[in-house]
Amino acid sequence: MTWANRTPAEMAALGRVARERILRSRYEFGGSRRKEPLTVVVGQSENGLSALADATSTWDSDPLMYRVGWGGAALALSFFSVACDIGAHAGVSGVGGAAGAVHGAGSGPVAGAPAGGAGQSSNGGTLSSAGGSAVSSAGSSSASPGTLRDYLADPAYPDDFWQPASAGESQVDPAPLAQAVSLIASSGWEIHSFLIAKNGRLVFERYGWDTGLNPAISSPPHQVLPSERQPQFSTTKSFLSALVGVALAEGAISSLQVHAADSFPDYAMLNPTADKSSITLEDLLTMRSGLDFEEGDQSTFSAPDPARAMFERPVVDTPVGTVWNYSSGGANVIAEMLRVATGKTPLEYGNQKLFGPIGISSPPWDSGQNGTNFGAFGLALTTREMARFGELFRNSGKWQGQAVVPAGWTDESTTPRCASAWGGQYGYLWWVPNLNGFFNALGSFGQMIYVNRERALVIVFTAYMQNDVAKNNLEQLIRDYVLPATQ
Repeated sequence: MTWANRTPAEMAALGRVARERILRSRYEFGGSRRKEPLTVVVGQSENGLSALADATSTWDSDPLMYRVGWGGAALALSFFSVACDIGAHAGVSGVGGAAGAVHGAGSGPVAGAPAGGAGQSSNGGTLSSAGGSAVSSAGSSSASPGTLRDYLADPAYPDDFWQPASAGESQVDPAPLAQAVSLIASSGWEIHSFLIAKNGRLVFERYGWDTGLNPAISSPPHQVLPSERQPQFSTTKSFLSALVGVALAEGAISSLQVHAADSFPDYAMLNPTADKSSITLEDLLTMRSGLDFEEGDQSTFSAPDPARAMFERPVVDTPVGTVWNYSSGGANVIAEMLRVATGKTPLEYGNQKLFGPIGISSPPWDSGQNGTNFGAFGLALTTREMARFGELFRNSGKWQGQAVVPAGWTDESTTPRCASAWGGQYGYLWWVPNLNGFFNALGSFGQMIYVNRERALVIVFTAYMQNDVAKNNLEQLIRDYVLPATQ
Protein backbone atom coordinates (compact mmCIF):
# COMPACT_ATOMS: atom_id res chain seq x y z
CA MET A 1 0.00 0.00 0.00
CA THR A 2 1.44 3.38 -0.90
CA TRP A 3 0.48 6.77 0.45
CA ALA A 4 3.17 8.81 -1.28
CA ASN A 5 2.19 12.06 -2.99
CA ARG A 6 -1.36 11.99 -1.66
CA THR A 7 -3.17 15.31 -1.45
CA PRO A 8 -5.18 16.18 1.67
CA ALA A 9 -8.40 15.60 -0.27
CA GLU A 10 -7.26 12.18 -1.43
CA MET A 11 -6.15 11.25 2.08
CA ALA A 12 -9.49 12.35 3.49
CA ALA A 13 -11.33 10.23 0.92
CA LEU A 14 -9.14 7.20 1.61
CA GLY A 15 -9.53 7.76 5.31
CA ARG A 16 -13.32 7.76 5.00
CA VAL A 17 -13.16 4.57 2.98
CA ALA A 18 -10.88 2.94 5.55
CA ARG A 19 -13.14 3.99 8.39
CA GLU A 20 -16.25 2.70 6.61
CA ARG A 21 -14.64 -0.60 5.75
CA ILE A 22 -13.35 -1.15 9.26
CA LEU A 23 -16.48 -0.07 11.08
CA ARG A 24 -18.75 -2.25 9.00
CA SER A 25 -16.31 -5.12 8.47
CA ARG A 26 -18.01 -8.42 8.99
CA TYR A 27 -16.06 -11.50 8.02
CA GLU A 28 -18.40 -14.43 8.24
CA PHE A 29 -17.21 -18.01 7.92
CA GLY A 30 -19.32 -21.01 8.74
CA GLY A 31 -21.72 -18.85 10.69
CA SER A 32 -19.10 -17.85 13.30
CA ARG A 33 -18.49 -14.18 14.10
CA ARG A 34 -15.86 -12.64 16.30
CA LYS A 35 -15.91 -9.35 18.19
CA GLU A 36 -13.24 -7.00 19.44
CA PRO A 37 -12.90 -3.30 20.25
CA LEU A 38 -11.77 -1.19 17.33
CA THR A 39 -10.09 2.20 17.16
CA VAL A 40 -9.73 4.14 13.93
CA VAL A 41 -7.58 7.25 13.67
CA VAL A 42 -7.55 9.27 10.47
CA GLY A 43 -5.53 12.45 10.54
CA GLN A 44 -3.45 15.05 8.79
CA SER A 45 -0.96 16.16 11.40
CA GLU A 46 0.34 19.23 9.57
CA ASN A 47 -2.83 21.25 9.99
CA GLY A 48 -4.36 19.41 12.87
CA LEU A 49 -7.24 17.89 10.91
CA SER A 50 -8.16 14.58 12.48
CA ALA A 51 -11.07 12.38 13.25
CA LEU A 52 -11.32 9.69 15.85
CA ALA A 53 -13.91 6.94 15.75
CA ASP A 54 -14.32 4.15 18.25
CA ALA A 55 -16.61 1.31 17.40
CA THR A 56 -17.11 -2.38 17.80
CA SER A 57 -16.20 -4.58 14.86
CA THR A 58 -16.84 -8.26 14.46
CA TRP A 59 -13.76 -9.70 16.13
CA ASP A 60 -12.92 -10.97 19.56
CA SER A 61 -9.38 -10.66 20.91
CA ASP A 62 -6.80 -7.93 20.57
CA PRO A 63 -7.66 -4.35 19.67
CA LEU A 64 -7.28 -3.36 16.05
CA MET A 65 -5.96 0.10 15.24
CA TYR A 66 -5.77 1.81 11.88
CA ARG A 67 -3.76 5.03 11.83
CA VAL A 68 -3.55 6.99 8.60
CA GLY A 69 -1.35 10.09 8.36
CA TRP A 70 -0.40 12.52 5.64
CA GLY A 71 2.69 14.62 5.00
CA GLY A 72 4.84 14.69 8.09
CA ALA A 73 2.60 12.26 9.94
CA ALA A 74 3.71 8.69 10.43
CA LEU A 75 1.61 6.02 8.81
CA ALA A 76 0.89 2.89 10.77
CA LEU A 77 -1.69 0.30 9.91
CA SER A 78 -1.71 -2.80 12.05
CA PHE A 79 -3.76 -5.93 12.13
CA PHE A 80 -3.75 -8.20 15.17
CA SER A 81 -5.36 -11.62 15.53
CA VAL A 82 -7.25 -11.32 12.28
CA ALA A 83 -7.99 -14.93 11.48
CA CYS A 84 -10.01 -14.99 8.32
CA ASP A 85 -9.25 -14.50 4.65
CA ILE A 86 -6.02 -12.74 5.57
CA GLY A 87 -2.82 -14.03 7.13
CA ALA A 88 -2.69 -14.84 10.82
CA HIS A 89 -0.99 -11.56 11.67
CA ALA A 90 -0.08 -8.69 9.37
CA GLY A 91 0.93 -5.07 9.60
CA VAL A 92 1.65 -2.09 7.40
CA SER A 93 4.13 0.59 8.36
CA GLY A 94 5.69 3.64 6.80
CA VAL A 95 6.85 7.14 7.66
CA GLY A 96 6.03 10.54 6.26
CA GLY A 97 3.57 9.29 3.67
CA ALA A 98 6.19 7.04 2.04
CA ALA A 99 5.16 3.66 0.69
CA GLY A 100 4.93 1.11 3.49
CA ALA A 101 5.75 -2.58 3.51
CA VAL A 102 3.35 -5.24 4.67
CA HIS A 103 4.83 -7.91 6.86
CA GLY A 104 2.91 -11.13 7.46
CA ALA A 105 3.93 -12.91 10.61
CA GLY A 106 1.45 -15.70 10.15
CA SER A 107 2.18 -19.22 9.08
CA GLY A 108 0.50 -19.05 5.71
CA PRO A 109 -2.63 -18.23 3.77
CA VAL A 110 -6.12 -18.90 4.96
CA ALA A 111 -9.18 -20.07 3.12
CA GLY A 112 -9.68 -17.92 0.11
CA ALA A 113 -6.48 -15.90 0.54
CA PRO A 114 -3.90 -15.92 -2.23
CA ALA A 115 -0.93 -18.00 -1.11
CA GLY A 116 2.16 -16.64 -2.75
CA GLY A 117 0.23 -14.54 -5.25
CA ALA A 118 0.13 -10.78 -5.76
CA GLY A 119 3.33 -10.29 -3.84
CA GLN A 120 2.49 -12.59 -0.92
CA SER A 121 4.89 -15.34 0.03
CA SER A 122 3.45 -18.82 0.37
CA ASN A 123 4.69 -19.13 3.96
CA GLY A 124 3.04 -15.96 5.16
CA GLY A 125 6.24 -13.95 4.76
CA THR A 126 6.73 -10.45 3.46
CA LEU A 127 4.25 -8.52 1.41
CA SER A 128 5.51 -5.54 -0.50
CA SER A 129 3.61 -2.77 -2.17
CA ALA A 130 5.71 -3.60 -5.20
CA GLY A 131 4.48 -7.19 -5.22
CA GLY A 132 2.06 -8.48 -7.81
CA SER A 133 0.85 -6.46 -10.74
CA ALA A 134 1.30 -2.73 -10.23
CA VAL A 135 -1.41 -0.88 -12.08
CA SER A 136 -1.31 2.89 -12.15
CA SER A 137 -4.26 5.17 -11.76
CA ALA A 138 -6.00 6.16 -14.95
CA GLY A 139 -6.93 9.56 -13.54
CA SER A 140 -8.18 11.29 -10.46
CA SER A 141 -11.79 11.08 -11.62
CA SER A 142 -11.74 7.37 -10.82
CA ALA A 143 -9.96 7.70 -7.46
CA SER A 144 -12.90 6.70 -5.33
CA PRO A 145 -14.81 3.47 -4.77
CA GLY A 146 -18.03 3.23 -6.73
CA THR A 147 -16.76 5.09 -9.78
CA LEU A 148 -16.83 2.75 -12.80
CA ARG A 149 -15.01 3.49 -16.05
CA ASP A 150 -16.37 2.21 -19.35
CA TYR A 151 -13.89 -0.01 -21.21
CA LEU A 152 -16.32 -1.64 -23.63
CA ALA A 153 -14.75 -1.69 -27.12
CA ASP A 154 -11.67 0.15 -25.85
CA PRO A 155 -9.04 -0.39 -28.60
CA ALA A 156 -6.26 -0.31 -26.01
CA TYR A 157 -7.50 -3.68 -24.69
CA PRO A 158 -8.24 -5.97 -27.64
CA ASP A 159 -9.39 -9.55 -27.07
CA ASP A 160 -9.10 -12.51 -29.43
CA PHE A 161 -12.47 -13.86 -28.30
CA TRP A 162 -14.66 -11.24 -26.70
CA GLN A 163 -16.17 -8.80 -29.15
CA PRO A 164 -18.46 -5.93 -28.18
CA ALA A 165 -22.09 -5.62 -29.22
CA SER A 166 -24.11 -2.43 -29.29
CA ALA A 167 -27.32 -2.07 -27.32
CA GLY A 168 -29.29 -2.44 -30.54
CA GLU A 169 -27.43 -5.54 -31.68
CA SER A 170 -27.79 -7.22 -28.30
CA GLN A 171 -31.30 -5.97 -27.56
CA VAL A 172 -30.14 -4.54 -24.26
CA ASP A 173 -31.87 -1.57 -22.67
CA PRO A 174 -29.07 0.74 -21.45
CA ALA A 175 -31.30 2.69 -19.05
CA PRO A 176 -31.40 0.12 -16.20
CA LEU A 177 -27.66 -0.37 -16.50
CA ALA A 178 -27.10 3.37 -16.22
CA GLN A 179 -29.22 3.27 -13.06
CA ALA A 180 -27.05 0.45 -11.73
CA VAL A 181 -23.91 2.51 -12.34
CA SER A 182 -25.49 5.44 -10.49
CA LEU A 183 -26.43 3.23 -7.55
CA ILE A 184 -22.90 1.85 -7.29
CA ALA A 185 -21.45 5.37 -7.37
CA SER A 186 -23.85 6.82 -4.82
CA SER A 187 -23.40 3.82 -2.51
CA GLY A 188 -19.61 3.85 -2.77
CA TRP A 189 -19.50 0.10 -3.32
CA GLU A 190 -15.97 -0.99 -4.10
CA ILE A 191 -16.64 -2.91 -7.28
CA HIS A 192 -13.46 -3.51 -9.25
CA SER A 193 -15.14 -4.82 -12.39
CA PHE A 194 -18.64 -5.44 -13.71
CA LEU A 195 -19.02 -7.29 -17.01
CA ILE A 196 -22.07 -8.59 -18.86
CA ALA A 197 -21.96 -10.87 -21.89
CA LYS A 198 -25.07 -11.79 -23.82
CA ASN A 199 -25.16 -14.36 -26.59
CA GLY A 200 -21.39 -14.60 -26.49
CA ARG A 201 -20.63 -10.90 -26.91
CA LEU A 202 -19.74 -8.17 -24.45
CA VAL A 203 -22.54 -5.69 -23.87
CA PHE A 204 -21.27 -3.99 -20.71
CA GLU A 205 -17.75 -3.74 -19.28
CA ARG A 206 -16.75 -1.34 -16.54
CA TYR A 207 -13.83 -1.21 -14.14
CA GLY A 208 -13.52 0.59 -10.85
CA TRP A 209 -11.10 1.86 -8.26
CA ASP A 210 -9.18 -0.52 -6.01
CA THR A 211 -8.57 1.30 -2.73
CA GLY A 212 -5.83 -1.13 -1.73
CA LEU A 213 -7.63 -1.71 1.58
CA ASN A 214 -8.23 -5.44 1.20
CA PRO A 215 -5.82 -6.89 3.76
CA ALA A 216 -5.74 -10.21 1.89
CA ILE A 217 -3.96 -8.60 -1.07
CA SER A 218 -0.86 -6.45 -1.31
CA SER A 219 -1.92 -3.76 -3.75
CA PRO A 220 -1.57 0.02 -3.98
CA PRO A 221 -4.67 2.08 -4.73
CA HIS A 222 -5.20 2.01 -8.48
CA GLN A 223 -7.65 1.98 -11.35
CA VAL A 224 -8.42 -1.64 -12.25
CA LEU A 225 -7.96 -2.43 -15.94
CA PRO A 226 -9.21 -5.17 -18.29
CA SER A 227 -5.71 -6.65 -18.45
CA GLU A 228 -5.32 -7.06 -14.70
CA ARG A 229 -5.41 -10.53 -13.20
CA GLN A 230 -7.23 -10.47 -9.90
CA PRO A 231 -7.26 -13.07 -7.09
CA GLN A 232 -10.21 -15.41 -7.43
CA PHE A 233 -10.38 -16.61 -3.84
CA SER A 234 -12.98 -19.41 -3.64
CA THR A 235 -14.12 -18.99 -7.23
CA THR A 236 -11.13 -21.30 -7.75
CA LYS A 237 -13.25 -24.18 -6.44
CA SER A 238 -15.54 -24.13 -9.48
CA PHE A 239 -12.54 -24.40 -11.80
CA LEU A 240 -11.39 -27.41 -9.77
CA SER A 241 -14.85 -28.92 -10.20
CA ALA A 242 -14.57 -28.57 -13.98
CA LEU A 243 -11.24 -30.41 -13.92
CA VAL A 244 -12.80 -33.22 -11.90
CA GLY A 245 -15.47 -33.52 -14.60
CA VAL A 246 -12.80 -33.82 -17.30
CA ALA A 247 -10.90 -36.45 -15.29
CA LEU A 248 -14.10 -38.46 -14.82
CA ALA A 249 -14.82 -38.38 -18.56
CA GLU A 250 -11.28 -39.50 -19.37
CA GLY A 251 -11.41 -42.34 -16.84
CA ALA A 252 -8.59 -40.97 -14.69
CA ILE A 253 -11.16 -40.90 -11.89
CA SER A 254 -13.48 -43.91 -12.06
CA SER A 255 -16.56 -42.39 -10.41
CA LEU A 256 -17.85 -39.93 -7.86
CA GLN A 257 -17.96 -42.78 -5.38
CA VAL A 258 -14.20 -43.29 -5.19
CA HIS A 259 -12.97 -43.09 -1.62
CA ALA A 260 -10.70 -40.25 -0.67
CA ALA A 261 -8.68 -42.55 1.59
CA ASP A 262 -7.43 -44.41 -1.49
CA SER A 263 -5.44 -41.33 -2.53
CA PHE A 264 -3.31 -41.47 0.63
CA PRO A 265 -0.78 -44.35 0.63
CA ASP A 266 -0.15 -43.77 4.33
CA TYR A 267 -3.82 -43.64 5.24
CA ALA A 268 -3.15 -46.00 8.16
CA MET A 269 -1.20 -43.15 9.75
CA LEU A 270 -4.04 -40.62 9.35
CA ASN A 271 -6.25 -41.66 12.27
CA PRO A 272 -8.39 -44.01 10.17
CA THR A 273 -11.98 -44.79 11.16
CA ALA A 274 -14.88 -46.45 9.41
CA ASP A 275 -16.54 -43.06 8.89
CA LYS A 276 -13.41 -41.54 7.38
CA SER A 277 -12.87 -44.55 5.12
CA SER A 278 -16.35 -44.05 3.70
CA ILE A 279 -15.79 -40.43 2.55
CA THR A 280 -16.26 -40.22 -1.22
CA LEU A 281 -15.31 -37.66 -3.85
CA GLU A 282 -18.97 -36.71 -4.07
CA ASP A 283 -19.10 -36.03 -0.32
CA LEU A 284 -16.18 -33.63 -0.69
CA LEU A 285 -17.61 -31.92 -3.78
CA THR A 286 -20.83 -31.17 -1.91
CA MET A 287 -19.12 -30.03 1.32
CA ARG A 288 -20.53 -33.00 3.23
CA SER A 289 -17.41 -35.00 4.12
CA GLY A 290 -18.01 -34.61 7.85
CA LEU A 291 -14.32 -33.80 8.45
CA ASP A 292 -13.67 -31.34 11.24
CA PHE A 293 -13.14 -27.89 9.74
CA GLU A 294 -14.19 -24.34 10.55
CA GLU A 295 -13.87 -21.93 7.65
CA GLY A 296 -11.15 -19.44 8.44
CA ASP A 297 -8.87 -22.05 9.99
CA GLN A 298 -5.61 -21.77 8.08
CA SER A 299 -3.51 -24.38 9.85
CA THR A 300 -3.85 -27.09 7.22
CA PHE A 301 -2.84 -24.80 4.35
CA SER A 302 0.60 -24.11 5.79
CA ALA A 303 1.28 -27.78 6.55
CA PRO A 304 3.88 -29.61 4.42
CA ASP A 305 1.01 -31.55 2.81
CA PRO A 306 -2.29 -29.60 3.14
CA ALA A 307 -4.53 -32.43 1.98
CA ARG A 308 -2.88 -34.96 4.27
CA ALA A 309 -3.16 -32.55 7.21
CA MET A 310 -6.85 -32.14 6.48
CA PHE A 311 -7.53 -35.85 6.11
CA GLU A 312 -5.80 -36.53 9.41
CA ARG A 313 -8.63 -34.70 11.16
CA PRO A 314 -11.55 -36.54 12.73
CA VAL A 315 -15.02 -36.94 11.27
CA VAL A 316 -17.36 -34.89 13.44
CA ASP A 317 -20.54 -34.75 11.32
CA THR A 318 -22.24 -38.08 10.85
CA PRO A 319 -23.51 -39.90 8.96
CA VAL A 320 -20.93 -38.89 6.35
CA GLY A 321 -22.60 -37.26 3.37
CA THR A 322 -25.49 -35.70 5.26
CA VAL A 323 -24.28 -32.47 6.92
CA TRP A 324 -23.25 -29.44 4.82
CA ASN A 325 -20.26 -27.59 6.22
CA TYR A 326 -18.32 -25.25 3.93
CA SER A 327 -14.76 -26.53 3.91
CA SER A 328 -11.84 -25.07 2.01
CA GLY A 329 -9.78 -27.78 3.62
CA GLY A 330 -11.94 -30.37 1.92
CA ALA A 331 -11.37 -28.72 -1.46
CA ASN A 332 -7.64 -29.23 -0.99
CA VAL A 333 -8.27 -32.95 -0.52
CA ILE A 334 -10.06 -32.95 -3.90
CA ALA A 335 -7.06 -31.21 -5.50
CA GLU A 336 -4.77 -33.93 -4.17
CA MET A 337 -7.12 -36.67 -5.40
CA LEU A 338 -7.00 -35.06 -8.85
CA ARG A 339 -3.20 -34.97 -8.79
CA VAL A 340 -2.93 -38.61 -7.75
CA ALA A 341 -5.46 -39.69 -10.40
CA THR A 342 -3.97 -37.72 -13.32
CA GLY A 343 -0.30 -37.62 -12.39
CA LYS A 344 -0.38 -33.84 -12.88
CA THR A 345 -0.90 -30.90 -10.60
CA PRO A 346 -4.27 -29.16 -11.01
CA LEU A 347 -2.53 -26.31 -12.85
CA GLU A 348 -0.68 -28.66 -15.21
CA TYR A 349 -3.86 -30.58 -15.90
CA GLY A 350 -5.84 -27.37 -16.21
CA ASN A 351 -3.43 -25.81 -18.69
CA GLN A 352 -3.79 -28.88 -20.88
CA LYS A 353 -7.50 -29.59 -20.50
CA LEU A 354 -9.23 -26.33 -19.56
CA PHE A 355 -7.27 -23.10 -19.55
CA GLY A 356 -5.39 -23.62 -22.80
CA PRO A 357 -8.43 -24.72 -24.83
CA ILE A 358 -10.43 -21.60 -23.87
CA GLY A 359 -7.58 -19.17 -24.34
CA ILE A 360 -6.44 -18.59 -20.77
CA SER A 361 -2.65 -18.58 -20.87
CA SER A 362 -0.76 -19.97 -17.87
CA PRO A 363 -2.77 -18.39 -15.05
CA PRO A 364 -1.11 -18.06 -11.63
CA TRP A 365 -2.40 -20.67 -9.17
CA ASP A 366 -0.84 -20.85 -5.74
CA SER A 367 0.22 -24.18 -4.30
CA GLY A 368 1.09 -25.79 -1.00
CA GLN A 369 4.52 -26.88 0.08
CA ASN A 370 4.01 -30.27 -1.57
CA GLY A 371 3.46 -28.66 -4.97
CA THR A 372 -0.25 -29.38 -5.33
CA ASN A 373 -2.22 -26.27 -6.22
CA PHE A 374 -4.71 -25.26 -3.57
CA GLY A 375 -8.16 -26.51 -4.51
CA ALA A 376 -9.84 -23.90 -2.36
CA PHE A 377 -8.30 -20.69 -3.69
CA GLY A 378 -5.21 -19.29 -5.38
CA LEU A 379 -6.14 -18.65 -9.01
CA ALA A 380 -5.72 -15.17 -10.48
CA LEU A 381 -7.59 -14.21 -13.66
CA THR A 382 -8.73 -11.17 -15.58
CA THR A 383 -12.42 -10.38 -15.58
CA ARG A 384 -12.62 -11.40 -19.23
CA GLU A 385 -10.94 -14.73 -18.43
CA MET A 386 -13.52 -15.32 -15.71
CA ALA A 387 -16.18 -14.59 -18.32
CA ARG A 388 -14.63 -17.16 -20.68
CA PHE A 389 -15.14 -19.81 -18.03
CA GLY A 390 -18.72 -18.69 -17.53
CA GLU A 391 -19.28 -18.75 -21.30
CA LEU A 392 -17.90 -22.28 -21.46
CA PHE A 393 -20.50 -23.43 -18.95
CA ARG A 394 -23.24 -21.39 -20.61
CA ASN A 395 -22.52 -23.43 -23.74
CA SER A 396 -22.61 -26.73 -21.84
CA GLY A 397 -18.85 -27.22 -21.92
CA LYS A 398 -18.24 -26.36 -25.57
CA TRP A 399 -15.80 -23.70 -26.71
CA GLN A 400 -16.18 -22.52 -30.29
CA GLY A 401 -17.82 -25.81 -31.13
CA GLN A 402 -15.25 -28.03 -29.42
CA ALA A 403 -16.06 -30.00 -26.26
CA VAL A 404 -13.80 -28.99 -23.39
CA VAL A 405 -15.81 -30.02 -20.32
CA PRO A 406 -18.37 -32.83 -20.74
CA ALA A 407 -21.86 -31.41 -21.24
CA GLY A 408 -23.26 -33.81 -18.69
CA TRP A 409 -20.84 -32.57 -16.07
CA THR A 410 -21.75 -28.93 -16.66
CA ASP A 411 -25.32 -29.93 -15.82
CA GLU A 412 -24.54 -32.28 -12.94
CA SER A 413 -22.11 -29.96 -11.19
CA THR A 414 -24.46 -26.96 -11.30
CA THR A 415 -27.55 -28.88 -10.17
CA PRO A 416 -28.55 -28.31 -6.52
CA ARG A 417 -27.42 -31.18 -4.33
CA CYS A 418 -28.09 -29.79 -0.88
CA ALA A 419 -29.17 -26.68 0.97
CA SER A 420 -26.47 -24.28 2.12
CA ALA A 421 -26.40 -22.69 5.54
CA TRP A 422 -25.17 -19.56 3.78
CA GLY A 423 -28.23 -19.14 1.56
CA GLY A 424 -29.08 -20.72 -1.78
CA GLN A 425 -28.14 -24.27 -2.64
CA TYR A 426 -24.91 -26.09 -3.41
CA GLY A 427 -23.85 -28.36 -6.26
CA TYR A 428 -20.40 -29.80 -6.96
CA LEU A 429 -18.31 -26.78 -5.89
CA TRP A 430 -20.85 -24.52 -7.64
CA TRP A 431 -23.55 -22.39 -6.04
CA VAL A 432 -27.20 -22.17 -7.07
CA PRO A 433 -28.38 -18.78 -5.78
CA ASN A 434 -31.91 -17.57 -5.17
CA LEU A 435 -31.96 -16.09 -8.67
CA ASN A 436 -34.17 -17.98 -11.07
CA GLY A 437 -32.20 -19.70 -13.82
CA PHE A 438 -28.72 -18.85 -12.49
CA PHE A 439 -25.82 -20.84 -11.15
CA ASN A 440 -22.61 -19.19 -9.98
CA ALA A 441 -19.02 -19.45 -8.84
CA LEU A 442 -18.38 -17.44 -5.70
CA GLY A 443 -15.23 -16.09 -4.08
CA SER A 444 -14.62 -13.99 -1.00
CA PHE A 445 -15.08 -10.23 -1.11
CA GLY A 446 -17.32 -10.32 -4.21
CA GLN A 447 -15.53 -12.34 -6.90
CA MET A 448 -18.49 -13.80 -8.81
CA ILE A 449 -19.36 -15.52 -12.09
CA TYR A 450 -23.11 -15.82 -12.74
CA VAL A 451 -24.45 -17.87 -15.64
CA ASN A 452 -27.99 -18.01 -17.01
CA ARG A 453 -28.42 -20.23 -20.07
CA GLU A 454 -32.05 -19.33 -20.72
CA ARG A 455 -31.16 -15.64 -21.03
CA ALA A 456 -27.77 -16.36 -22.66
CA LEU A 457 -26.08 -14.32 -19.93
CA VAL A 458 -22.70 -14.38 -18.24
CA ILE A 459 -22.22 -11.75 -15.52
CA VAL A 460 -18.90 -11.22 -13.75
CA PHE A 461 -18.02 -9.11 -10.74
CA THR A 462 -14.79 -8.53 -8.88
CA ALA A 463 -14.91 -6.41 -5.76
CA TYR A 464 -13.84 -5.73 -2.23
CA MET A 465 -16.89 -6.00 -0.01
CA GLN A 466 -17.54 -8.19 2.98
CA ASN A 467 -18.94 -11.56 1.99
CA ASP A 468 -22.57 -11.27 3.03
CA VAL A 469 -22.74 -7.65 1.86
CA ALA A 470 -21.21 -8.57 -1.49
CA LYS A 471 -23.69 -11.35 -2.15
CA ASN A 472 -26.67 -9.17 -1.30
CA ASN A 473 -25.47 -6.13 -3.25
CA LEU A 474 -24.37 -7.96 -6.37
CA GLU A 475 -27.50 -10.05 -6.60
CA GLN A 476 -29.55 -6.88 -6.14
CA LEU A 477 -27.76 -5.44 -9.18
CA ILE A 478 -28.64 -8.53 -11.20
CA ARG A 479 -32.24 -8.72 -10.02
CA ASP A 480 -33.13 -5.03 -10.20
CA TYR A 481 -31.05 -3.83 -13.15
CA VAL A 482 -29.33 -6.50 -15.25
CA LEU A 483 -32.41 -8.65 -15.76
CA PRO A 484 -34.68 -5.74 -16.73
CA ALA A 485 -31.98 -4.53 -19.14
CA THR A 486 -31.56 -7.90 -20.85
CA GLN A 487 -35.12 -9.19 -21.20
